[in-house]
Amino acid sequence: MQNQLAMLLCLVPAWVCAQQPVTLYGVVDLAIASDSNSGKSSTRVDSGQQTASRLGIRGQEDLGGGLAASFVLESQIESDTGAPSFAGRVFGSQAWVGLSSPIGTIRAGRMFTPYFGAIATNDPFDAKGPGESTRVFYDSGVRMDNTVKYSLPSGLNGFYGDVAWAAGESAISSGANRQISLDVGYKTGIFNIQLAHHDANDATGATLARSTMIGGNVDLGPIRGWLAAARSTNDTTLDTRDLLVGVSVPFGLNLLSADYVRKTDRNNPNAGAKQLAAGYYQWLSKRTNLYLVSSRLRNGSAANYQTTLPGGTRRVIAVGIRHQF
Repeated sequence: MQNQLAMLLCLVPAWVCAQQPVTLYGVVDLAIASDSNSGKSSTRVDSGQQTASRLGIRGQEDLGGGLAASFVLESQIESDTGAPSFAGRVFGSQAWVGLSSPIGTIRAGRMFTPYFGAIATNDPFDAKGPGESTRVFYDSGVRMDNTVKYSLPSGLNGFYGDVAWAAGESAISSGANRQISLDVGYKTGIFNIQLAHHDANDATGATLARSTMIGGNVDLGPIRGWLAAARSTNDTTLDTRDLLVGVSVPFGLNLLSADYVRKTDRNNPNAGAKQLAAGYYQWLSKRTNLYLVSSRLRNGSAANYQTTLPGGTRRVIAVGIRHQF
C-alpha cells in the first residue's frame, strides 16, 4: 500500500496542473509526548497531537445551473514514521464524491459522522490530542464507510444540518452493521448550538449504541465558553452520561484552552472517569504554530478509559509543532 501511495504522489503534481480546480493539501503535526499510564511512563515522538497529520486531494467543478460536483481523497499519516494511519487503506481518512445544488448537497463514500463532527465543533481541543473529549465521551465511531450523506444548503439564516446513512452491507440482515447519524444546529457570529444523534447496530443487527448530544459554544470577546452533554444507551448494559465544560482565551497570536470532561456510568458502580486538560498555542504564521497540551485522566476503580489498568490514571504532556499547507 505504501508503494501505491508513493506512485500516486508522483502523479499528483501533473494532475493538479492539468485540473485547475484540484487542490493538494495537508497537515504535518509532530510532538514530543511524555505519557504516564497507570504508573508506567514513556517518552516518544507522536504524530497528530493537535491535528491528525494527513495528505489530501480535493476538487470541485461548476456544472452550471447551480450544480457543482466535488470530491475528497484524504490519507491520514503517522508523520513520526511515515506509515498510513489506517492499515490497508490508502485514503482511510476520507474518500467521497458529491453533488451540490441550491437545495443541498449529497455525498457518498467514507466520511466523518455528523455526530463526531458535532463533538469536535463543541470541544475546545477539536476532539484531538491529549485534551480531546472523546478520550472519555462515547463517540460511536469517528467515520462511516459505505455512506450516503445529505447536508442542508448554506444561506438558511444560520441553520444547518446533516443526515447520514451507512449501509451495513451484510448478508445476515439489512440492519447488521447499519449506522444512522445526524445533526442540526444554529450558528451566528458569536454562538453555536447543536443537537446530534448517532444510532449504530452490531454485526447481528442488534443496537450497539444510541448516542444523543447537545452542545454549544459562545464567543464573549475576551473568552469563548464551551459546553456539551451526551447520553449513550443500548438495549442491554450501556447507559452512560458525558459532560464537557471548556474555555478558550485568545490573545494576540496566542491561545489558551482548558476543559473538564466527566463520564458517569449509570449501570456500573465506580465505572466513570474524569479528565482535566489545558493547552497553549502560539501561531508563528497563518499556517504554522507551536503548542503545549497537558491532560490528566482519572478512572473509577472499575473503569480503564485510556489506561492499561482499571482505576488507573493517565497523564500526558505534548510539546509540538503543526504546519498546514
